[in-house]
Amino acid sequence: MAYLALYREWRPKTFADIVGQGHVTKTLVNALKQEKIAHAYLFSGPRGTGKTTAAKILAKALNCDQPNGVEPCNHCASCLGIDHGSSMEVFEIDAASNRGIDEIRDLRENVKLSAIQGKHKVYIIDEVHMLTTEAFNALLKTLEEPPPQVIFILATTEVQKIPLTILSRVQRFEFHRISVEDIHSRLAEVCMSLDRKVDPNAFVVIAQKSEGGLRDALSILDQCLLQDDPIGVEEVYLVLGMVGETFSAELVDALLSSDYGKCLSFLSEGIQQGRDPRQIIRELLDYLRQMLLTASAGETPLVAPHIQDRLIKQSTQIGISRMLRWISILLQGEGQLKYATNARLAAELLLIQTIHESIPTALSGQEEILKRLSALEQQIKITGSVHDPILERKSPVSSKTNRAVSSDSSPSPKTPKVEAKTVDLGETSEGFVGTLSIEGIQERWNDVLDEVKKRKKSTQAFLMEGKPVQLEETTLTILFREGCSFHRDKVNQLENRQTIEEVLKQLLGVSLTLQNFMVSEFQTKETPEVKDLKRQEQALIDKAKDMFGDDLVVVRE
Repeated sequence: MAYLALYREWRPKTFADIVGQGHVTKTLVNALKQEKIAHAYLFSGPRGTGKTTAAKILAKALNCDQPNGVEPCNHCASCLGIDHGSSMEVFEIDAASNRGIDEIRDLRENVKLSAIQGKHKVYIIDEVHMLTTEAFNALLKTLEEPPPQVIFILATTEVQKIPLTILSRVQRFEFHRISVEDIHSRLAEVCMSLDRKVDPNAFVVIAQKSEGGLRDALSILDQCLLQDDPIGVEEVYLVLGMVGETFSAELVDALLSSDYGKCLSFLSEGIQQGRDPRQIIRELLDYLRQMLLTASAGETPLVAPHIQDRLIKQSTQIGISRMLRWISILLQGEGQLKYATNARLAAELLLIQTIHESIPTALSGQEEILKRLSALEQQIKITGSVHDPILERKSPVSSKTNRAVSSDSSPSPKTPKVEAKTVDLGETSEGFVGTLSIEGIQERWNDVLDEVKKRKKSTQAFLMEGKPVQLEETTLTILFREGCSFHRDKVNQLENRQTIEEVLKQLLGVSLTLQNFMVSEFQTKETPEVKDLKRQEQALIDKAKDMFGDDLVVVRE
């Protein structure tokens, strides 16, 4: 007997055998039980998920001579004829090669011929989206009102190409990608029946690379079984023409170390093994995608079990920001690789570019100016004080204004004197005696944010929207701008507040208690400090107008 491919040998013959499509088989079985069979169905979904198989099983169930409930017996002449493609009542049509109006006209004429008594004529049209517009129009009327006992089953992988007039006349079933677990289970069952020894990790790799298609998974396994037992992950990679996830992990380590030579050496090693440079970049992108999902959503990476811990560790080291830059550069380059006349050179340049553009560079002069202006705006909104040495050095207005608001200068009607409150630190853990002021805290606030980030990133994200504005004995007031009440509430939570207070004690050497307000809440207290902040804010606005001109300064609440 001629050899039969695994995907044909293991093709399901009953609804119960179909893997991973319970939502479809349950509905079809109930329709058969209740004898509510529609005149037209549309089976859509990815390749290799069981669309044509389900169509054949439905055809067998409708025409079986000795059905087992609603399941076909698979032994009668009708079932065997459908399985072998020789049935006179079931017609399989490939729309990719019979897509014209003439073929559909012939189909319409044949439909009129009556079926054998008690039988159903079933037309299975595969890849139906390939039909021309004229062919769809010719099929439309027949599809809407077919003769008695005639059923159409349309199958497609691209349902978006089906005209709406067709979609409105059929019952649609969407086939899903089959899960890795279900494919793994079926592959293990096949190997057990064949008495073959295959590493379970190899099943995982096959299931992942088949992208939810059981037919593709069985085809890969069929080729792997041509090798000697035991069959492991490396044998699967050889069959697939892949360098493997271990290779991609090593390449990521080289990128992480910013080692140009190491990256190029790994690429050369993969090419020496006969791998296409384009495939190496694709696998690297797949690996980085799993890292991104792990870092951002906390999902378990869909890689071989022996590589999972390494991937999770790498995702922590790299961080989402750098990961996004890598993926963006590689995606853009991968799209151009297919057109490159020298694929190896293009891949080498792409890896070097990925490292080069990921290395932080100094800000340009324009970016530095924008950064300072942004900081100035935040200080005006929150604290009413500004510390920009460049502006203070270059602008005479700045110097005058600073003297006007300085705590050492005599008070004036416009800018009254503000006394900075301090806390005696005594002998600190670092072995020095000094005082702590709100200005000192503000100067070290970035250090506080960095240390909080090391302990809990989410807490740092909430705290970034607040600024320290007042220190009364051991109570530190944090002020949040309008629109950031959510961040204020999060910082008020016990766990987050304790984290921040511990960091303050660690960095400043004194125990401080936090109290958090919105700007509007704090202003209602009408403390002398708040009133003075308002005066300072107006002084800073006047300063900005003197520097840039009234027409360029816009004040927003």
